[in-house]
Amino acid sequence: MKKIIGLTCKEHREMDFPSQATNEDYIDAVIKGHGVPVLLPICDEELIDNQLDCIDGLIVCGGIDVNPLIYHDIYRFEQSESSLRRDLYELKLIQKCIEKKIPILGICRGHQMINVALGGTLYQDNKQLSSAVMQHQQEERKDYPIHSIQVDKDSFLYPIFNEQYYVNSFHHQSIQQLGKGLRVVARSDDQIIEAIQHEELDIWGVQFHPEMMHERDAQMQEIFSWFIQQCS
Repeated sequence: MKKIIGLTCKEHREMDFPSQATNEDYIDAVIKGHGVPVLLPICDEELIDNQLDCIDGLIVCGGIDVNPLIYHDIYRFEQSESSLRRDLYELKLIQKCIEKKIPILGICRGHQMINVALGGTLYQDNKQLSSAVMQHQQEERKDYPIHSIQVDKDSFLYPIFNEQYYVNSFHHQSIQQLGKGLRVVARSDDQIIEAIQHEELDIWGVQFHPEMMHERDAQMQEIFSWFIQQCS
């Protein structure tokens, strides 16, 4: 039986027809990895257990900024659009996946949400880390890389990327203080945290967007194929 992989949704509020969706890149990458993608719309907490009864693994997808109230910070001028509704839903979703031992992969915002769910914090803008930080919101095509990352040999990415690889980048926020049980397994040259994994649990995160590159880059697709294999 193929593994059922839940994908979180983003909100659209155009005109008078609010909707929820996810980018097709995530869907295609899961299918190509021999999984079955299922969209998980934002819903009330009492329905989350029912959602999780239907999946073998969870991918927390990318999107807009995380509300700083979630990690006990104040709104700074660099903070952009966020959705407290989505944040609260994904926090509870991640926490319940941990309780149920459902493997989790976070991508970009999802990588950040995993960190926050485990008690970590974020830089509301990468420039808070350093004035020398590079541009991480690329204007290049989404499926092209713009910078390299250095990969820890003792990590889930090393068998896929080896010690260095080139990735794309679409974010202005990043992990600051690590959440409980997490460790850094990849960084960019300007020291942005580009990948994390949990010391004990089946939880992984990447700051870049492998789903955008998976069609032309076999290693990016391998991240999804590997994750799906970890799902029971």
